[in-house]
Amino acid sequence: MTATTVVDQVDLGDHVCWIHDDDGDALDTVGRFAATGLRRGHKVVCFTETSTPQAVRARVDAVGVPTEAAVAAGQLRILPAVEAFLAGGRPTPAAMAEAVRDEVTRARREGYPGIRLSGDMTWVLRSAVSLDDLRRYEQALNPLFPDGRVAGLCLYDRRRFPAEQLRILAAAHPGTAGPRPPRTWSPLLRAYRTGDPPGLRLVGQVDRSNRDAFIALLADLTAGERAPAGPPVLDLTDMSFADAGAATELARADRASHTGIRLVGCRPALHRLLHVLGGVTSGAPA
Repeated sequence: MTATTVVDQVDLGDHVCWIHDDDGDALDTVGRFAATGLRRGHKVVCFTETSTPQAVRARVDAVGVPTEAAVAAGQLRILPAVEAFLAGGRPTPAAMAEAVRDEVTRARREGYPGIRLSGDMTWVLRSAVSLDDLRRYEQALNPLFPDGRVAGLCLYDRRRFPAEQLRILAAAHPGTAGPRPPRTWSPLLRAYRTGDPPGLRLVGQVDRSNRDAFIALLADLTAGERAPAGPPVLDLTDMSFADAGAATELARADRASHTGIRLVGCRPALHRLLHVLGGVTSGAPA
């Protein structure tokens, strides 16, 4: 299974850091990601840099999904990233995230069941966006995904971004794929918003590699405007692993929240860690 076919495992609800080291592979990946979205009736927006919009469109056509009607209908938009993010001058993390939120809101208003967004992040290297700005932008996007209507693919070229920078940026995504990912790859963490009871259900693992994304999800869970009458519920039934750093962040979020967090399905190891840290209401370990 190639990296291009592995991208089929990115679904609505996923925010993925896609690390590559070949322009052709990156173009193939975006083309397949976009084609899958069009086949499923999603809106697709591609922010380009290394490849031209024309090249991306040609690659989608080559996958077997004609783009002419989709472009005419507005279902497919392909534009240089600088047009989206630099039109107003030096972008801030908040302004960059708002540009993405606007795309999501527009797709919902237009009646699409979902939207797929891909971004070639090489554009930031010729902008005034700092590494910390970029990290905070990626982190700020995470609350968009648990509703299961958005898929995000952020492409980073490891030939252009040093390894330590990539480690920092990857941690702002729930899942990361490296060049030539294994056929069994899937995002390390997936989050789903729940309505009854209000909260989040987490599936997978949290460790250093995705901790900033986890922090962003916790912040959204405990945000005042989202808080229900009682504490929001964090369902960890399908969490297979959470390291000590994740437990520390969970206890910190619980203490900072007006209502606290109620855990469901907490595994024994995490239950013991949280007990030591003195935070978070949970029932018996799962």
